[in-house]
Amino acid sequence: MTSRFVRALPAILAALLATSNATAFAATAPSPLARRVAQIVGRPELRHTQIGVAFYDLDSKRLVYGLNERKYFLAASTTKTLTEGTALALLGGDFRFTTPVYRTGPIGADGTLDGDLVLKAGGDPDLSNRIEPNATLAFENEDHSYDGSPDTKAVPGDPLQVLRELARAIAAKGIKRVSGRVVVDSTLFPEGAHEAGTGVVVSPIVVNDNIVDVTVTPGAKAGDPVSIAVSPQTAYVRFVNRATTAAAGSDRTIDLSDDVADANGERTVTIAGTLPQASPSILYAYDVPSPRRFAEVALTEALQDAGVAIAMPGADAPADASKLAAFYTDANVVAVHTSPPLREDVRITLKVSDNLHADLMPYVWAVYKAHASANYLRTAFAMEKAFLRGGGLDPQDFIQNDGLGTNAFYQPAVMVRYLEFLRAQPFFADFYDGLPILGVDGTLFNIQNGTPGAGKVHAKTGTWGAGDRLNDRSVITSKGLAGYMTTAGGRHLAFALYLNNLPVEHGKDAARTAGQVLGELANAAYSNL
Repeated sequence: MTSRFVRALPAILAALLATSNATAFAATAPSPLARRVAQIVGRPELRHTQIGVAFYDLDSKRLVYGLNERKYFLAASTTKTLTEGTALALLGGDFRFTTPVYRTGPIGADGTLDGDLVLKAGGDPDLSNRIEPNATLAFENEDHSYDGSPDTKAVPGDPLQVLRELARAIAAKGIKRVSGRVVVDSTLFPEGAHEAGTGVVVSPIVVNDNIVDVTVTPGAKAGDPVSIAVSPQTAYVRFVNRATTAAAGSDRTIDLSDDVADANGERTVTIAGTLPQASPSILYAYDVPSPRRFAEVALTEALQDAGVAIAMPGADAPADASKLAAFYTDANVVAVHTSPPLREDVRITLKVSDNLHADLMPYVWAVYKAHASANYLRTAFAMEKAFLRGGGLDPQDFIQNDGLGTNAFYQPAVMVRYLEFLRAQPFFADFYDGLPILGVDGTLFNIQNGTPGAGKVHAKTGTWGAGDRLNDRSVITSKGLAGYMTTAGGRHLAFALYLNNLPVEHGKDAARTAGQVLGELANAAYSNL
């Protein structure tokens, strides 16, 4: 039976073609979008790479193109769409952090505070120079936490500006001398875990993103020492420069890992390695091991600069928060900083893909909405589950472990439905305004510049990578792009694009290489739908 059927197939097909409607047959041909996607994903360099695509029409509420759309892909920082969407839903765009400073004793007639000054950390991620006079937050496209690139920049200004404002406010209260010490209470939730993206320590106290910026400039010729510029400069960390200039065209090997602490928790870091001759200056991020101690030292120095003498040196041991709680009254407040609205931090987190800010958010909504004092992440993700279920989404379709996207896996078809859900929320404008714009800003500033879709595609990126020492190359284990566009044909789309496991040869910008592939796919939809 089977063999007779196979032998008869040519005649059967010929009969079908002879009697078929030509228009109906033509309709089965690939669409312009499908042809363009096939051209992109069919390139030889992508032959071992997994690619998932979902383009969803928000008006007709249907998937207009899918490729592996129901398979799980390593999502990387597209996870931040869930984190920041949940934060806006639970806290609201108008939510503001407050960071008060309390006194633990009376202020004498001579201006002496008989006790300590205690800064109560409230989880504000922006105790930095990001704050603009109009209460917006500034950013650079390549954020200082993503160090080691010629594109990496810190926001201009004094990273300690918030601490200096607090210090001036304390001095204005008539305090001239503190008989005790300066303490940072960082017990809102546990400090000490490193976020898995850039390694910064997660803490309720965040000064300058818990980073010290070290800008390294090569000397005039090979063998010359490099020069360094440190911001902010504090006694918390001292840098010893042992790095040198290497031959032009060589690899950058600057290393800040030689880090020694003294009994007071202050650090000495020896900078080693090389920077090639004629290289531009490169910013490297020193991730402070103890954000609490860093903030204590920096605030102490800011107070001294404001004319307030501190009698007792700081100590590495944290203060006993249970003994301090009795002093947390309105009458004991000597200064307070109020943050810009949360929508501004959402914008920063999405634009530059700030891992620390995203990783903080589940702790923040667990504390401020559920009043958690333990099991913070379990509490937080139970709240996120409820948020997803409220949108008719099944949380089991998402795999997520933290706020930034460590070992997170999403299906493109599910991600676009989540984006559809967000679009119907009252806070959507706050979310949408934070998304990077293709070829314009944030993590998409250098992707598909000058193309038809540049400036028209608003989407969150995600990047995760690894090394390949065997072959002296790198591997993009995940590149994602998820967001919205209005196409050239006027269609409103939500889309999710994922690329997993792309080897990239040594010397090429691996993240940008993968980003251009997804940018081309987004452009394909923009131009062909």
